[in-house]
Amino acid sequence: MRRGCSIAACLASLLLPATLYSQTSAEKIPDLSGDWFHPVVLSISPSDARGTKRGNEGDVPYRPESLKAMMAEVPATGADGHFELTTDPYIQYCEPLGLVRMFGYPGKSRFIQTADAVYILDEIGPTFRIVWLNAKHPDDPDPQYLGHSIGHYENGDTLVVDTVGVNDKTWFDQMGHPHSDQLHLIERFRRVDDKTLSYAITIDDPGAYTTTWTSGPRNFTRSETGFLRYQWACSTRDTREHYEKVGSAGNPGSTTTFK
Repeated sequence: MRRGCSIAACLASLLLPATLYSQTSAEKIPDLSGDWFHPVVLSISPSDARGTKRGNEGDVPYRPESLKAMMAEVPATGADGHFELTTDPYIQYCEPLGLVRMFGYPGKSRFIQTADAVYILDEIGPTFRIVWLNAKHPDDPDPQYLGHSIGHYENGDTLVVDTVGVNDKTWFDQMGHPHSDQLHLIERFRRVDDKTLSYAITIDDPGAYTTTWTSGPRNFTRSETGFLRYQWACSTRDTREHYEKVGSAGNPGSTTTFK
C-alpha cells in the first residue's frame, strides 16, 4: 500500500538537503570579521622589507622601463628618502594609497562578510573596498584606484581576492614599486588563528614586470581597541605642518623648506 505524507512532512523532506548543504557551505567559510591591525611595511620586496636596497633587491623582476621610472621617483622615507622632495602621490597629492599599500601603514582594517560581498574598511583615508562574491569581472573594466575585485573562499580558512581594472597612479609601497593598468592582483587573506590573519599577494603585471611574482605572507593581528578612533585623512596642510615640525622623515633634522 502506498503511504502518503502530510504537506508539512513532504516540504520538510524537500528542504532538508538544501538546509544541510547550506550548513556545510557555511562551515567552509572562515570568519574574517572584526578589526585587524597591519604594521608598517616600507617595501614589498620579500628580501628588503625596510627598503634599504631599493631597485637592487634581486627578487623583483622589473621590466627595464619600469625600474627606470621607479628610480626617477623620490620616496619620502627609507634609505633614499627625501620627504621635502618626495614625488609620492599619496603625500604630494593626497591620492589614495591604493591596493597592497593600504595594508602597509600602521592602521586597522575591518572585514564585514555578507552573502554577496566582503567589505574591507580601512582607517586610512578612510577607505573601503568591496569584494564581490559569486560574481565575474566586467569584460572591459574602467581603470580605477582600487579596481574591480571578486572573491571566493578556499580550504575553509582563506579569502582569495582577484582584482583587475586598476589604474597606474598608485605605488605598491613607500619605496615606489610600480604597477601598470595591466595589473592582475591576487590577494590571499588566511585566518591562521584567533589573533592572526595572514596576507600574501601574487602580482601578474606584464606592463611593469617580466614575470609573475609573490610577496608575503605577513601577518595582521586582531585588534580590540576600537575601529576608526582616529580618522586618518590625507591633508596637504597637515603634511606641511608635520614636515615643518619634525623635518624630513627620510632625513631627520633637515631644515629644507617643504615645497
